[in-house]
Amino acid sequence: MKQPLRCLLVAVLLLVLLVGLDYAEVVDVPGVDPTELGLGDRTSVVESLGPRAPSEPSPAPDDSEDRPEAPQIRLVTWNLYNFGQTKDDQEISVAAQTLRDADLVAVQEVVTSPPGAQAIGKLDRALDRTGAAWDYRISKPTTGPGTEKYAFLWKPSRLRLLGRAWLEASLADSLNREPYLARFEHRTSGHTLLVASLHAVPTSKDPEREVALLDRLHWQYETDHVVLVGDFNLDEDDAAFNELRGLGYASVLEDQPTSLRRKRRDGRDGHLANEYDNIFYETCPLQASQGGVLDFTPRFASLSEARSLSDHLAVYADVQWALSAPTCL
Repeated sequence: MKQPLRCLLVAVLLLVLLVGLDYAEVVDVPGVDPTELGLGDRTSVVESLGPRAPSEPSPAPDDSEDRPEAPQIRLVTWNLYNFGQTKDDQEISVAAQTLRDADLVAVQEVVTSPPGAQAIGKLDRALDRTGAAWDYRISKPTTGPGTEKYAFLWKPSRLRLLGRAWLEASLADSLNREPYLARFEHRTSGHTLLVASLHAVPTSKDPEREVALLDRLHWQYETDHVVLVGDFNLDEDDAAFNELRGLGYASVLEDQPTSLRRKRRDGRDGHLANEYDNIFYETCPLQASQGGVLDFTPRFASLSEARSLSDHLAVYADVQWALSAPTCL
């Protein structure tokens, strides 16, 4: 081999060694003995790593803690039956324990005499002692022949009363006891709802006629999210609610009696009689994640003693606002 070519090939081999290509195969150069370069009988072995295992997909990040929860409040409605001076401290304490987990309470059938307001004040103070501060408002007497007062109680840490609560004058001539309304704002989210509390006339005085007029509240307060609560003296399946259902309202309770019998019958709900009390909510953008009755009767020794507090169970709903702004018809 010519000397220049030999030198060139030697230089190439040295360069390979310098850059660290230890894994290269032995280069067979004609006329060149590797031992002359000090390589001896060294051979380069390509390290076998074996087939690379397919990379496992990275686990999806757990964003459950970061995912926002829909704003929610617990709303309760309760006909407290002639609520006034006849209620003793034990009964008011039972009422407070029954309501302690609520955020907003609508009360019907508060007596119009001063003891009615005093009893609501006692209930407010009893609720304060359950671990959270409460506030309340009492209506003026309703203007119809079945005159009474309503009340709202709520936790200021959760809700803010916007403006004043009011008796709905537009229904004063049409309903025996016009409803009591108040607008509340959820403090954390800023969402609002308008609660209308009603005590309809007894079944003997045609509550269907009164209930059929309640869609007027929807049209009068179109920009609000309306929740209708109270003692309707009517089953939620009655045709009188059809107008509300047609507007997208739904009831929290279905086939759930809420009024108390005078004498207990056999069965789990043997102490319950009629499906009178309920909560109807505007399903866009509101939802009720759950709802039911708050049965206070086991806190008394007998059904007769329980009826001294009320002849109705309280009804509750966990009301949520939609996270995103839905398109409501």
